[in-house]
Amino acid sequence: MEKSLTPTSKAFKLWKRPPFQAQWQMTLFNCTNAVDFLENRARRPKVVEVGPYTFTESSEKIEVRFNTKNSTVSFRKRTMFAWDEDQSQALPEEPITNLNMVALAAANRGRYSGYTLQRGISFTLFSFGQKVFVTKTAAELLFDGYPEPLIKGLEDVMSFIGEDMGLDGRFSWFHTLNGTKKAYGYFNMDTGSDDSSQYGLVRAWNYRLQSTNADGTACGKYQGFTGELFPTKIRKDRVLRIFTPEACRVLTFEFEQEVDVYGVRAFRFVGTARTLDNGSAYPAETGCYTAGSESFPAGVMNLTECRMGAPAFASFPHFYLADPFYRGQVEGMRPDRERHQSFFVVEPISGIVLNATIAIQINALLRPSSNVALYQDSPTAYVPMIWFSKRFQLAEEDVLKLKAQLQVSELGYFGGFAVAAAGALIALASVVMGLIFKNTLRRQQKERPATLVVPSKDPRGDYQPVEGQDKIKV
Repeated sequence: MEKSLTPTSKAFKLWKRPPFQAQWQMTLFNCTNAVDFLENRARRPKVVEVGPYTFTESSEKIEVRFNTKNSTVSFRKRTMFAWDEDQSQALPEEPITNLNMVALAAANRGRYSGYTLQRGISFTLFSFGQKVFVTKTAAELLFDGYPEPLIKGLEDVMSFIGEDMGLDGRFSWFHTLNGTKKAYGYFNMDTGSDDSSQYGLVRAWNYRLQSTNADGTACGKYQGFTGELFPTKIRKDRVLRIFTPEACRVLTFEFEQEVDVYGVRAFRFVGTARTLDNGSAYPAETGCYTAGSESFPAGVMNLTECRMGAPAFASFPHFYLADPFYRGQVEGMRPDRERHQSFFVVEPISGIVLNATIAIQINALLRPSSNVALYQDSPTAYVPMIWFSKRFQLAEEDVLKLKAQLQVSELGYFGGFAVAAAGALIALASVVMGLIFKNTLRRQQKERPATLVVPSKDPRGDYQPVEGQDKIKV
């Protein structure tokens, strides 16, 4: 019952273009007392949920190359999203007020730079009329994006040196994930041909073996599974290690209990306080990510260095399992295990994922900046911006097929069924800001109709077989 990925296997075809769709539910936080909070008439920001907005995700692997010298496969991932109007619980035209992430990222980028750069950022924010809070529609914040002259100006500057940032002069949380091939980076993954226990294990990401965000110890290595493929013989006494490029690190899931899925015995692994630890609770495992950064309470993972200076922090929704410190900073948080827990349900013999949900919240750190006028008198708070869950469930008929196959030795067909939820955990690709602003940045805007609808026809086009099998050593 061992597995390996080869160019001619059924598992490869299913892995390359999964026939199963994952469901995303995205919930935005609307700040209802923004003015009072900024003017210190309210001690804490008050947020209410708007949504969820539901989408289906189709994915495929592209630029696939098998590297026979070291039994790995290299690839990129491309995803397409389609709005599910029937399952959504709010209108795309709903106005949302929350922190201006673009201005906040610019100010934070210069926080530890010299006075001259900080004052330059301050002048730029003033010149473009930036505010601490912005109000935009849900459609603009999720996928459509809204015109942002700061981003447009930065792209104009970067184009002179031949670099295309791909942001189209707009900001949103997810528009750079839809249909692009570079959002997730370049993976090198073990095929399991030499050692089946390494099946699906990430060897390298963007040609590196270890996170540049770590201090060089073992905890920073990219040695986790992608969340789509797992080897056979999953054990209770070992954590599931999932590599996610959006966090530039591996996340761990721990065994909770055995469960029954349509008559198939499976192991349920769940996200715990260990999963998003920032080094305060488990320093031996995650302490390497805190080198040179400020300390803060457990339960929130700092993404600032990973996201090129944007002050973004990941937690479970509503600060579930996090230190009460965070819930005390904002009104409206109601953590609920049933709604906010992340988990994988895996059949242990085959390593096939039967059910999975990843739920993540993105928070922005608002704090004073003495040399940036917009933030000189700013309060301090970790403000929730958005939370989203990505869900996958294998259909009953496929689980029953697996149950039958478990009676025999050939499991190759099912190797591609493990299309789980960890492919895009945190998805902050739109907040990739170089943010070295110049006074000559031009104010340009480009208008687009706001719509969340993506054509219902398969957006991936016709199926393409694997590209040439170059023997590339990675």
